[in-house]
Amino acid sequence: MSFALVLAAVAAALPSQYTVPGDDVFPEGVSLRPGTDQFFVSSTNTGTIYRGTLGKPRLKVFLPSGNDGRAVANGVRAGKDQLVVAGSVTGYIFIYDYRGRLRHRFATGSGGLINDVAIAPNGDVYATDSARGVLFRISARAAGKRTSATTRLRPFLDVRQTPIGQYCNGIVTAGDRYLLVVGLGTGVLGRIDLETKRVKAVEGVSLPAGDGLARTGRTLYGVTSGSRVTQVKLSRDWLHGSTVRQIESSTFRLPTTVQIAGDRLLVVNSQFDKRGKTPDLPFTVSAVRRP
Repeated sequence: MSFALVLAAVAAALPSQYTVPGDDVFPEGVSLRPGTDQFFVSSTNTGTIYRGTLGKPRLKVFLPSGNDGRAVANGVRAGKDQLVVAGSVTGYIFIYDYRGRLRHRFATGSGGLINDVAIAPNGDVYATDSARGVLFRISARAAGKRTSATTRLRPFLDVRQTPIGQYCNGIVTAGDRYLLVVGLGTGVLGRIDLETKRVKAVEGVSLPAGDGLARTGRTLYGVTSGSRVTQVKLSRDWLHGSTVRQIESSTFRLPTTVQIAGDRLLVVNSQFDKRGKTPDLPFTVSAVRRP
């Protein structure tokens, strides 16, 4: 059998859906640990962080609810040696090692909603605050420091008066110098220059109700309109793009974010529209083919 056929057979054997235990999860974030088959999913309702492996259909609790003040959680981002968790309305950003130990907790103050996080190639961490319309930055040195103290952060950049608008949401790095951030309310994909802090809209790209983002090379995937994943091709300067296709699935249940996992995409099914009602159990993460 050829190597290509072997790879195809392995991919076909992987689960098409992953189940998240619990009846009140309402998951939001997902991230694959680089160089491994482990991925992590967050619960907005309880702050629990779950861990799964690509070859097994069921996730397990990695970080129990409530520990370290983590009562709720939105985005997660897995680095090589650390897991960053966005603490939603708590205003916290948590950094853990992969033994489940808290390395550092950062506070952004009250009144915010820390929504999504990204890790730059140099190790700096960036987070969007969808309530206050600002970005926060944690230096690589601070992110790597283990301490029992909570460190207070100041805003890195205010995006309310930029094309992105107040409700900044999904965030990914783009090379060493830029961030790409989507506005939930505007649908604008903004390129942020980390050296000048200048924000420009990426022309030719519209991501309505834009949520979580994932990027590989010049290809960007973004959850849009609470129902699909939009695939975008970007220019070398990250300032122009075009929509390649809309990815839909009958398994999607109000998706919030997306993670690239080889030739597949992991898509979190939040079921936020079922809050206060009866969700369709179990909560799931869909796995669809990556075009």
